[in-house]
Amino acid sequence: MVKRTAADFIGTWRLLDYSFLHDDGRVEKPWGDDVRGYIVYTAQGYMSANLSPAIHWTARRARLAAKLSMNPGEERLRERNRRRDYIAYSGSFSVEDEKVIHHVEVSLYPNWVGRPEVRFYSFEENNLTLRTGPIRSGRHTVVAQLVWERVS
Repeated sequence: MVKRTAADFIGTWRLLDYSFLHDDGRVEKPWGDDVRGYIVYTAQGYMSANLSPAIHWTARRARLAAKLSMNPGEERLRERNRRRDYIAYSGSFSVEDEKVIHHVEVSLYPNWVGRPEVRFYSFEENNLTLRTGPIRSGRHTVVAQLVWERVS
């Protein structure tokens, strides 16, 4: 593997794929094949990521109409579940060996704030692949993999 520096990450990257790689060989696409998102790395040492499934506006309008007809308890439950289909966080970043470390300062997920989000990276042509370490999921482990394409 070629040794990389923070300079290799600088720029804007568009999300191409979001997958879960299970230890039994299964590949799961939690948001389907149509995803949207960007991750930006700046020369000043900051990063910001926003990503979600590509939900059509008609589906969003239907969800809003359903929300308006719910009682407050149902609304809170549905809102909590909906947050799982959007990821947003930012902070500074650093590169160490085969890892890029996102030092989270703000996040949609409060439990991410103040802790590092470590991603193992690889570059191939115009693409950047980021992977989490193994995450326990029941009796199995899974790795989240995100493939990004550099925006020219």
